[in-house]
Amino acid sequence: MTTNYYYIKSDRELLRLLFSQLPVKTFDELWDWLAQQGIDSFKDLVDYASGPDCPPDLALTTEVALDRLRRTDVRRSRNWNNSSKIGSYLANKLLGEKQEQFWGLYFDQQQNLIGEKMLFQGTLDRSWVHPREVFRWAVIYGCANIIVAHNHPSGTLTPSQNDLEMTKGLQEASRLMKIGFLDHFVVGGGEYLSLREQDLF
Repeated sequence: MTTNYYYIKSDRELLRLLFSQLPVKTFDELWDWLAQQGIDSFKDLVDYASGPDCPPDLALTTEVALDRLRRTDVRRSRNWNNSSKIGSYLANKLLGEKQEQFWGLYFDQQQNLIGEKMLFQGTLDRSWVHPREVFRWAVIYGCANIIVAHNHPSGTLTPSQNDLEMTKGLQEASRLMKIGFLDHFVVGGGEYLSLREQDLF
């Protein structure tokens, strides 16, 4: 039976699932299995997952894991001063999500991305997205600046009145916390809108 990946919330859960689908119990057995399949690199792993010898569930889990790995690789880049790059990253990240999600992206003084967190999922309103939770993670990460984003599953990029009120509340909280609030992105259908660029706060 194919796993419903919609309910996998963390990389740890995904890794546990991946290793449970392999015919190994120890790391030594894992090395032996990789050697038997001729897997010496990520390219080999991609080739195996897309080939006829890989069981369907393992192929799908491997693809999901590799997709998450590709998404984390963008953190290595230091050029996060470009709003179009951030907007495109967020639009791709949330493409196809069926529920609204609200994310915080946390940056250091040099604008390196040091953490990202999905803070809420479901029907968003101002009472759910409380500045306290957004800035709690800012303190945990020890960041200098934050950007928030949420998706509209309908694909529309028009911010709602709740979106604008939420942004105003976050801006006020950022002044009190002395943490820069750089932008709020609305994404949908693979596109994005920057509230900062639209002079909406």
